[in-house]
This record gives sequence, structure tokens and C-alpha cells, in this order.
Amino acid sequence: MRHVHYQDGETLDALIRLGAHNADKAAHPVRLVQVRHGTQRVRYSTNVRDPHQLSPAGLARLYARRWDIDLAFTLVKRHLGLHLRWSAKPGVVPQQVWAVLTVAQVVQGLRLEIAAAAGVDPFEVSSPPLAHSLPLLWERGDDPVAVFAAGGRRLQFIRPSRRTVIHAPTIPPEDLVAPPPDRPPRRQPRYAERTCGPRAA
Repeated sequence: MRHVHYQDGETLDALIRLGAHNADKAAHPVRLVQVRHGTQRVRYSTNVRDPHQLSPAGLARLYARRWDIDLAFTLVKRHLGLHLRWSAKPGVVPQQVWAVLTVAQVVQGLRLEIAAAAGVDPFEVSSPPLAHSLPLLWERGDDPVAVFAAGGRRLQFIRPSRRTVIHAPTIPPEDLVAPPPDRPPRRQPRYAERTCGPRAA
């Protein structure tokens, strides 16, 4: 361990060096944050080394949202049909992408409105059923926000989120110990069976 910003019981915020052996050492230190979540000890690593820029609580919130990009790709590819191309013509492909992304933004906006109307967290409103139901609702002239807010729970469109929420303690800034200014942030890297440094042109 290179430097400890804060430690109290099992809560730890420290700078560490990656690489357990002399033959494999990373050049730059990373930050390790450790908190207790129920019966589990959860650890995060980040290259944001200043705890004033990213607190342990903020890091836990960011990590909890790590799958949002995967859910977004699933929505546009599987549920909005971007996995199938409308045409092989180069001019049509960008039009399809922009059309699908526009619809995805509409779905996300409606999802937020439904959550507000139903008094639930946006993550409890399922996007795929909403995306599949929109054409029929609009064809009938129904308001999707009103329909989903009123019957979403009964139809299982609104259901408890399965996201794991990890609550990290809030550390007062005055309790954080800054690393010594004379300690170099970088060291000469060594990687087993790898050549370090810039590649030859």
C-alpha cells in the first residue's frame, strides 16, 4: 500500500501499486476504496486518485450504474431493431441509426415521466415493454404516461428494481490525509514478457 487517505475499521481509501511481483509492476498508482455492504466487503479501484474529486460514496454510485450502457445497447439493438439493417445502401444506414437513437430518447423521456407520475424510481420502469407498447398506444390515441402510471404495476411494467445499492460512508474532507508532495506519482513500469515504452514507428 502506497498511501492511506482514510481508514476506519473496514472502511479504507488508499493509493496502491498494482503488481505483486518485481517482474510485473504498473507505472501509476491507483486508488482502492473498500466499504462494508451487509456481510460483504466491497472493493473498488479507480484512477481518480484524489478523494476530493470522487468520494467513496460517489464511486459506489458510479459503479452501481456500470450496466446502464449495456442496457442502452440492448434497448436500441434488440428492442428497437438496430441489429437488423433496413438497407445496405450507405446513405440509409445513418438514417436508421439516427431514427433508432431518436426513438430511444423518446422512450427514455417517457420512462422518466412515467416514474414521476407513478411516484417510483425511474429504474423501476422497464424500458422494453414501454418500447414495444408505444406503437399500439399511439395508434389507439392513448397517453402512454397515463396508461403505464395507472396500470404499470398490475401489468408488471413497473416492478422493484433489482439493482444493488451500496451505501458508502461520507468521509469529512478534514479527515482525509493527503499524500506527501515529494512522493513521485509514477515509477518505471515492469511487465512480465512485455516491452515497455513507446512502440517503434
